[in-house]
This record gives sequence, C-alpha cells and structure tokens, in this order.
Amino acid sequence: MLSPSRSSAQAILKTVVTTASTVIQENASTSVEHKEELNDADDSEPLKKKFKDDSETEVESSLATTTTTHVRQRLPKKRKACVSFGYCGAGYFGLQRNAKDKVHRTIEDELVEAFVKVGAIPQAHADDMSKMAFQRAARTDKGVSAVANLVSLKLVPMDNLTKLVNEQLPKQIRMFGVKRVAASFNSKNSCDARTYIYILPTYAFCPVEEITKESYRVTPEVLQLAKDVASEYLGSHNFHNFTSGKKFTDPSARRHILTINIADPYIREDVEFTTITIKGQSFMLHQIRKMISLIIAIVRGIASRDTIQRAYNADKIDIPKAPPLGLVLQKLHYDRYDKKFGSDGQHDALTWNEVENEVNNFKEETIIPHIVKREIADKSMFSWLFFGPMLSRYEHSSPYFSIVTYIIPTLLGRLRHLPFVEKMLENALIYEVCIFFFAHLPIVCVMFKWLAFLPCHHFDQLLPFYPPGAYTGVGRGLYLLQQQQGKSAKLDEEEDEDNGVEE
Repeated sequence: MLSPSRSSAQAILKTVVTTASTVIQENASTSVEHKEELNDADDSEPLKKKFKDDSETEVESSLATTTTTHVRQRLPKKRKACVSFGYCGAGYFGLQRNAKDKVHRTIEDELVEAFVKVGAIPQAHADDMSKMAFQRAARTDKGVSAVANLVSLKLVPMDNLTKLVNEQLPKQIRMFGVKRVAASFNSKNSCDARTYIYILPTYAFCPVEEITKESYRVTPEVLQLAKDVASEYLGSHNFHNFTSGKKFTDPSARRHILTINIADPYIREDVEFTTITIKGQSFMLHQIRKMISLIIAIVRGIASRDTIQRAYNADKIDIPKAPPLGLVLQKLHYDRYDKKFGSDGQHDALTWNEVENEVNNFKEETIIPHIVKREIADKSMFSWLFFGPMLSRYEHSSPYFSIVTYIIPTLLGRLRHLPFVEKMLENALIYEVCIFFFAHLPIVCVMFKWLAFLPCHHFDQLLPFYPPGAYTGVGRGLYLLQQQQGKSAKLDEEEDEDNGVEE
C-alpha cells in the first residue's frame, strides 16, 4: 500500500505529463495552421507585417518586395552577332570611330549611336567599344563608300532590329541584316578575301598625245591594253611601293591578288565609265588607289610597261594615289567560316543572299549616282590626270602646287553654274591650256628668279613618269647647268690643290 505522500506525487506527475502533451499538440496544430496560411498568402496577397513606430502604422511588405525585385532585375543577355551595312562615304571622315573626337563625324558614329537609341547596346559600351568586342571587317578612308561592309559585336537580341536601326540612320547609310555568329568570330581576322571596285571615266585611258575630253570613248584596243596591264597584279607580290611606311623587307608588304577584271564601258550622263573589280586576301593603306594610278599611267603612255614589275623590287618608286571618289568596297568573303559553322544548325552562312536585291538597289540608287554626279561636277579625275603625278612629288616642297593642282580645279567645279566657268569647263582645250599655264608658271618665274624658293632639282627625280632626259624645260636646264658649274668648280679646286702639293 502506497503512502499518501507517494500517491500525491504520482498524481502531480501525471497532471504535468498530461498538460505537457496538451501543450505540444496545440503547438503542433498552430504550426500547421501557420504553414497553411503562408501557402495561401503566396497564392493570393503578400502578408502584412507590423513595424513599431510612433504611430503604430502598418506597412505592407509588398512594397519592399517590389523594390527588391526592381533592384535585382538583370539586363537582357547580349549575344555575339555580325551586322551587314552599306554606306556612301560623302561628308564623313572615313569609317573608323574615335569616341573622343566629337567634331569629325564617321560612319561608325552614326551606326553606334543608332544601336544605343534602339537599346541594342548600353551607352557605356558606346563610350568604350572594347566592352562589346566591336571589330570592323574592312576600314575605308575619307570619301570611300561600301556596298556591303560588316562589323561584329555583342548586342541585345531584338525583333525587327534592322528596321529600328534604319529609322535612326541617315538615308546614305543602310543596315541590311544581323546574324548570330560563333563566340570566336572576328569580322576582320575571319575574312578570307575582300572585293573592291573602282568606278572611273574612260577618258582616264586617253593617250597622252591626244586632247582629253569628257566625250572620249575608249577603243577596244585601249581597253584590252588596260586589261593586259591589270593582269600583271595577279598572284603574290611585294607591294611596298603601293603604300606608305612599308619597307621592302617587311613581310606584311607581300599581298595576294586573286582576280582583277575591267568591265565593258557604259555611259552615264553623256560620260563613259568603266568598273575595275579587284579581289584580294587583304589590302594595305592606299594600295588599290596606287594600283589604279599605275594602270592609268601605263595605258596613257606616261609610264613604261615594265613599271609594275620594277615596283615589286627593292627600289623605291613614288606612285601617286588615284582620287578616292571612285573606290567602293563591294563584298566580303567568309568561305572558311561558312564551311565550318554555316551548316551546323545554330549559325547562318554569311553570304547574305536573302538581302542581295536590297544591297544591289542601294548600290544602283545611292552609291553609283553619287560617284557619277560628283565626278561630273568636280572633275576630280580630270584634274588629277594632269597634276596628280606632279602633285605627289611637290606636296612636300612647295605650297604653290597644292593650290594649282587642288584648290583651282575644285573652285572651278564649285563655280560651274557661272556662264564663263561653264563655257571654259565644256571646252576641254581651254581648260587644259589654263591649267597648263598655271602649272608651269613657276618654271618661268624661276628663270627670272622671281620664285627662287622652288627647288628645281626635283625635276630630275620625276620617276617613273618622267625619267631623266624626258623633261627638257627651263627647270631641268637650270639644274643641269648648276650641276655642270658645280663639277667644274670642284675640278678647279682639286687642280689647285694638286698644283700646290707638287710645288
């Protein structure tokens, strides 16, 4: 029999255990109900939390949640892509962009600003173009146009990107399309070859013995001669004389020309034109313009037929640059890239056949009419034919020749609307006589010692267009006379010294 004290103790213990179990069950049920409320709250409205302040105001946690979501929102992921576009280079300082230069506008300035406006790239990437891996396939100089150039960069994928960008671009710059490319793609290094065309009036082939007129029509014999001369560029050669700053020993001066073709002539606004198409792996600065210049010089009879072969040798030959107006980048070739990635199911071939009609329309409606119009108005090729070779050799000696060979012809082109200027320009003989007079005026002045600053000895360095003995003017005569007098004086001094020793 249990004592009263032990019985009371067991009763108390039983009561404690019962109470504890009841509390545990209540807590468990409360926890389950709380979880169910949280699940319901996730499906409907966010919970309301109370924050103690002076007024005991309730603040909804939904505001905090919205703010946090806005801050953590990530920008759309950029993808590596290439953009095909064409442009007329008139009025721009070339293609390449300089973000720090706000004065000289380039083609890339317009293109990058259009991407920023439509949201394809952020402004920070426009300020530092290396952040978007920007790379151009081919750089063009001031005044040079392109039918279809290409750049690679990282941009945000967008629907109707081509349409949106074209709405922000001027009419002389058009974007043709955008394609996703492999992460390793580089528009410059991945390019296998580049095709350029040069549009020039056929009177550039007029023999030097004849009077050059805009009404000149090239004969089949002269056109065939031009094709034969151009074929000497085919293959791999050292083109160090066709650029600036390259030595004969520089390995980068060796370039490979794949094809070169001179098309049949066609007439635009009563002037006959032809198109020279050159395809090569890559080209150096001013290389194509110098190649065109030497073709013209040989066909006209100013330079000898072997000048091209001599230009490949180590001897330095000063070849002038043809005007930039007619030079156009026609097409870029990515044969190796298309073979590797063009049919992998993730990337498209970079042939752009789907926009071929649009590209050709831009060429025929914008680029070629501009070249024809400016050539007829400014007569850039007509002026260059007479003083281009001479200007290239005097540009570092006398500012007078820069005035005669550039400013005067340009001024006459701008003043074409005046009756007497128009009459003079229409008459090619009068135009040639006037320019010939101004170009040779310094020679007359040298004879009278009115312009003694003109370095006459340069007349003996006009190679290959004016070999020694070809020029028989006063300037060469004075130079040869000075040379002869100098040699005579030197011989007299040597004789005096020898006589003094013998004595």
